[in-house]
Amino acid sequence: MARAKTLHVCSVNRDGPKRHACQKAHDALDAAGHSYETNVFDQNRPFGLFTSGKRPELKRMTGQEKLPVLELDDGTMIIGSGDIAEWAERTPPGV
Repeated sequence: MARAKTLHVCSVNRDGPKRHACQKAHDALDAAGHSYETNVFDQNRPFGLFTSGKRPELKRMTGQEKLPVLELDDGTMIIGSGDIAEWAERTPPGV
């Protein structure tokens, strides 16, 4: 059985300004009709400030420490709100 897609976000999650990267990723996935789970990855660093060396698990998963990250069913990682939005637009829901 395939795992659900997971959007890893900072603590801003859906409560931040529309221009915040994590909010943009949510908006893009929702607009395209994708279903996914949300994982608030880092409660203490909402804007990626001072994250260098502070997100070792994220670095192990993706090779970098910035959010948002979309983890697909097959384990593929899409990093950054722009790439997540592009993927959401070109990929039919349910894929």
